[in-house]
Amino acid sequence: MAPIQWSGRNAPKPLTNTIDYSQAVQSPVSRRLTMIWLLGMLVLLPADFVDLPLNMTPVDCWILLALPALWLSFVRGSHTFSLSYAFAMWVIWVASFASTFAAPSPRNGLIDIFKEIYVYIWFITLTAVLVTLSIRDLRRLLFVWWVIVLLHGLVMLAQFLSPEVWRFIASIVNRSSEYDIYRPSGLFINPNGAAVFQLLGFVPLVLASPSRKAGMSLGVLLLVTILTTGSMGATVAFIVGLIVALSAIFLNGRLGLIIKMFMQLAIILSLLGGLLYFIVTHNARYQEHFERILLGRADRSSDSRFALWQEGMEVFLDQGVFIFGVGPENFRELGAKGKTLHSDFMAFLVERGLIGLLGLGLFSAAAVSRAAYMVVIYNKYPDRAQLTVVVFLAAMIAIAVESLTHQVFHLRVMWLVLAFQEALLYKMMTSASGLEPTTGALNEPPPNLPGFVVRPDMTGS
Repeated sequence: MAPIQWSGRNAPKPLTNTIDYSQAVQSPVSRRLTMIWLLGMLVLLPADFVDLPLNMTPVDCWILLALPALWLSFVRGSHTFSLSYAFAMWVIWVASFASTFAAPSPRNGLIDIFKEIYVYIWFITLTAVLVTLSIRDLRRLLFVWWVIVLLHGLVMLAQFLSPEVWRFIASIVNRSSEYDIYRPSGLFINPNGAAVFQLLGFVPLVLASPSRKAGMSLGVLLLVTILTTGSMGATVAFIVGLIVALSAIFLNGRLGLIIKMFMQLAIILSLLGGLLYFIVTHNARYQEHFERILLGRADRSSDSRFALWQEGMEVFLDQGVFIFGVGPENFRELGAKGKTLHSDFMAFLVERGLIGLLGLGLFSAAAVSRAAYMVVIYNKYPDRAQLTVVVFLAAMIAIAVESLTHQVFHLRVMWLVLAFQEALLYKMMTSASGLEPTTGALNEPPPNLPGFVVRPDMTGS
């Protein structure tokens, strides 16, 4: 299959130059229904304000509508599944089940485990579906994704600039609207969740933006929306992720590109940043609001986390459950009533023990290593992909940094990024393997690649 072409001198190159095996056998109706499901999922992703049973969200209801049908469709035909995180998840679940049986509240642990099983099944399904799409369809999805992020960011900016907008949305989502100094959260209940959603919005923005200048302008706006939440964790994660991305670009011998990007960024920051600075500094309420949510709460936020982590370690040591922990979601029963540990690292250690922490480490290592492998493939086959795939490495590092001060393991947007990373990595690996279509061979799946398994047609047809 020839690589996809875009017209125009400044048109972007394809994300990967790959062979879409499944496109040869996928019916138009099936393709349209799949795209509708995927687009609906992206639209509902930030709608995190409805309190549903078992901590579900509206996007989960939409996902569950199609999961049975998709798995029935997998029975016929060849499909590719990612097993990159299977061992890490198995280790996590071993620790989780073992600790749940001795936990003060086994119900909390079982709900948490079943939620993780569901999210992992969704991730496998989503990856298998994304692999079947053409690069053009993947670009459409990425475009819709960053448009949703942009619109959600505009809602957050409106909340910051107008308390009336914030109170109106807070009343709709059944959230308290009594705070004088509030943190915009868009359609999320928690502003930290909104910050992570905006932070990971850099992935579709970098991959699908029409040009570098437009991407930088929108990226600055995206950063502003993160700052309005007052999330120091997301801000630090962005800075670390940016450093990682620039380092990877530099190691690729693209110093000139970095210099050019900084010059363009300086112009954009001077214009947009100057405008925002003028608005904030010439309005006492905006200035006070910004300072209190981002700087004023720094000591209080850090002190409360240190207190929680200290209490978590005390519970961990007092209970003496070093191998398997006190049980998922059970710290709130033994330590600070109703509170979580606000750190995936601490939560896994205290609630799932050293075995659970090992599983989380394996999971993180797999995510980062596979993102780094995308950059390695680009180095070996620069004509097969764009350097923009470095955004996955930056995103994985940013998630790891964010997880030190927040619990992000269950966030759907994180698993969505992982699914896109797996799908694009598979296409890059397939292309880099030198596979070429031959007469009558389009229905034959490519050979198994590291981290993936191609399930052959079980119908015998």
